[in-house]
Amino acid sequence: MVLKRFFLLPILTALLFLSPGCGGGPEEEAKSIEQIREEEGIPVKLDVVKLQPFEKYYSYFARLSGVKEATKGAAFGGKIEKINLRVGDNVAQNQVVVQMAEDNPGLQYIQAKAALDNAEKTYLRMKKLLEAGETSQANFDGAEVQYLVAKQNVDAQRQLLFVQSPFAGTIVDIMVSEGDNVKSEAHLFTVAQLGRVKAEVWASSGEVREIKRGMKAFVECGGKQHYGRVTKVAMSSDPYKQAFSVEMEFDNSKRELMCGVTNEIKILTYENPKAIVVPRSLVNKDEHGTYVFIEENEKAVKRYVSNGNDSGLNFEIKTGLKPGEKIITQGIALLKDGKKVKVIK
Repeated sequence: MVLKRFFLLPILTALLFLSPGCGGGPEEEAKSIEQIREEEGIPVKLDVVKLQPFEKYYSYFARLSGVKEATKGAAFGGKIEKINLRVGDNVAQNQVVVQMAEDNPGLQYIQAKAALDNAEKTYLRMKKLLEAGETSQANFDGAEVQYLVAKQNVDAQRQLLFVQSPFAGTIVDIMVSEGDNVKSEAHLFTVAQLGRVKAEVWASSGEVREIKRGMKAFVECGGKQHYGRVTKVAMSSDPYKQAFSVEMEFDNSKRELMCGVTNEIKILTYENPKAIVVPRSLVNKDEHGTYVFIEENEKAVKRYVSNGNDSGLNFEIKTGLKPGEKIITQGIALLKDGKKVKVIK
């Protein structure tokens, strides 16, 4: 025990001499953050004002369709007998795409064909008799009228049974299969002309004031941007949607845009290739107007500006800033006009 005390005594003596407040002079008070900022300046980051492109878009989502597109429906209920084409096939105008069953009891197509055969035979017989002088012109005329009426009747029923494409284009959808029993007016197929595609969007009253026919439009598909133009701007609002219809067309000669697919559509309503652009987050307001902070001679200077267009994320500054000035981008919340700042990298 005596030995332990002998070794501990020098250690305790040394610790006493090293203890603060014993021979070390008066204790210095720690500076507050406010004092440091006052002496050294509020830490900020800067960006040099420069001219750059500014663009304003309105963005919508819309379904793409052929610039000319039609969906054919069944004129009556019945069985699908045959489908002559597939999706993606080219089709000629009046080419039969879907055939309904000929024995449909609602049309009596088979009976109409039989009546036409009889009327045609009578017509041809009366024509020979007329040429031989063995019947009157009146008898021949009556037979001819009956034949023409029977032919028109068959043609009309045939158009109902054999559903044709209304124009040349591409089959983009077939909604039925062979053997299906469909109801009247059921959709059968859709044909479209795909060299150009269109989209319809709905703009608010505020948006439609800025949208003009001929403005650039963009749609992205497969990582590639396709360009088009506004082709139609409604002058009155739709009573159900409470919005204005705006239509655009896009070149699709390479068939890269798919019909029936919903895409984001953008309309370019304003562009300035040489603008002063400031992020919205850097712009503030007070009772005197809109302002930003710039750095001059290591001080924050409140600079009032006037905004031009607003893209949502950025403002186009019309007046108040010049290229080459240094706008403060970080540390704004702590700034006041004339405050000392310290630029950090």
